[in-house]
Amino acid sequence: MSKSLGNFFTLRDLLAKGFTGREIRFLLLKAHYRETFNFTLEGLQAARASLLRLDECLTKLRELAGAAQATDDSPLLGWFSSALDNDLNISGAWGAIFEWVSDANRRLAENSMEASAAASALAAWNKVDAVLGVGAPAEVEVPAEINALLEARQVARQARDFKRADEIRNELKSKGWLIEDTPKGARVKRI
Repeated sequence: MSKSLGNFFTLRDLLAKGFTGREIRFLLLKAHYRETFNFTLEGLQAARASLLRLDECLTKLRELAGAAQATDDSPLLGWFSSALDNDLNISGAWGAIFEWVSDANRRLAENSMEASAAASALAAWNKVDAVLGVGAPAEVEVPAEINALLEARQVARQARDFKRADEIRNELKSKGWLIEDTPKGARVKRI
């Protein structure tokens, strides 16, 4: 990076471009201490996508876990520790985390994960996150207008007016919100 070349960013610049401190921290945490780090805006976009994938998995695990008690059977801690024990191999540690996310998503999609396993996975993630400190995303408050559209879509679906329901879905998408239909009902998330 060089100020004279115009490819120099301050934290304030990155925040003004719409990136969060969490996304910036994630990107910086992907670099191995012995390697040269190439900081790019594309890298921040990739960090945003990775965090979104992680957050979606954690949300599904929280829904399934409910108030279940955790057991110590999640392999995440072993994978994560093993990678970091190998010369602070942070890339390997992130690889272990996203392998765990893939496995959890697969098991969630197959409905083969029990509430206690979801609670264990969350407990393991909390221990890993105590090291990484990327935390959870800030809760996004859904505006009343968006909630009203979501309710209207639900009414249209119950009336079997699927054309209107699809129109509302498209309207929500144009406003930057995506509808997810879950067994516990529909919910919206920011795109």
